[in-house]
Amino acid sequence: MLILFLTVSFVFVTADDGPPDGFMSDCPGMTRNTTMSEETKDSLTVLVMWPSDSWFGHDDATCKLSVTGAACVEKNIDLKKQVLVLISGYLDASFSPIVQTIVKPYLERGKNIIVVELFPILVRSYPLAARMTKPLGLILGEFMAELTRKGLRPENLEMLGGSLGAHIAYYAATKYHHITNYKPARLTGLDPAGPCFRNLPREERFNSGAAHRVDALHTNIDGFGIADADAHVDFYANGGEYQPYMMGNFIMPCFLFCSHVRAAIYWMVANENPDQFLGVQCATVHHARHGKCYDKISSNVLGPDTNFTRPGIYYLPTTENSPYYLGVKGLKKREYAVNNYLLKIAPDKDLVLYIDFYFPRVI
Repeated sequence: MLILFLTVSFVFVTADDGPPDGFMSDCPGMTRNTTMSEETKDSLTVLVMWPSDSWFGHDDATCKLSVTGAACVEKNIDLKKQVLVLISGYLDASFSPIVQTIVKPYLERGKNIIVVELFPILVRSYPLAARMTKPLGLILGEFMAELTRKGLRPENLEMLGGSLGAHIAYYAATKYHHITNYKPARLTGLDPAGPCFRNLPREERFNSGAAHRVDALHTNIDGFGIADADAHVDFYANGGEYQPYMMGNFIMPCFLFCSHVRAAIYWMVANENPDQFLGVQCATVHHARHGKCYDKISSNVLGPDTNFTRPGIYYLPTTENSPYYLGVKGLKKREYAVNNYLLKIAPDKDLVLYIDFYFPRVI
């Protein structure tokens, strides 16, 4: 009886951690080797950006993503300064509005930026693109190791990856550590991709082992993101699944893609307002899903000032419209929890419904 009780208890405990199967949890070939031809490797590039007094506020140059291409980077930026390596997501590119907006506050703070150009490689069916993340990450790791040989200090190296880019960043950081015995100072994942990665072993996808400080922002955990709390600090915005959006008094659907991309938008705003996106600590992902985290308030902040001495799972409430942050109001439990914004659609008076009799009625 004792064994039966412990077995049943174990099943219920492990089943109550939050993550369900999710969307496209398995994809063919994800555990097999994937390589690139020498021609494809030679086509890989990065966009190097650095602060300047130009009209755009920065200058840039295109370099090869290779060991030899590291010399091009060294020629254009001071490797003794802080460097952000940015890896965007599926079908994204260095010239996209999201990427250009994300790098702006980093450049304003004097950081150099290296944007990995993914579009030519990942512009194919998603399962194939997912298989390309590991070989891309290994090449990027070798590239970063060569930059360290040329003067880049690991304590000045920060990585930011969105969706598929979060896994590429993980593979790169792991390869970088294998070559140099160093880890990047920080790795941030913006809604790390879930499809094709959910059922891989933890060591085969984004996790806290890749850098000294690893954080993740989850905004679509059952769709295009992943539910697992594998970082040192994991933020679950509005429960982590669907993000609220309204136009006037009307609810506008923000489903899979909208919620997935919202991670980048929250991050952009958080970098401009580094003390405003406050989250409250939760016991489990299950609690974070429903915002049941207000019994004992322990907070953390999303953005450049995240406190990594307070690791754990955090429920991050937002408003339904820009600029999204709640500030200290986010530390107070709201009525109707994650769906608080739904209370705004009906005025505080009787609702009168008119039936259009031009439409036939069912008898």
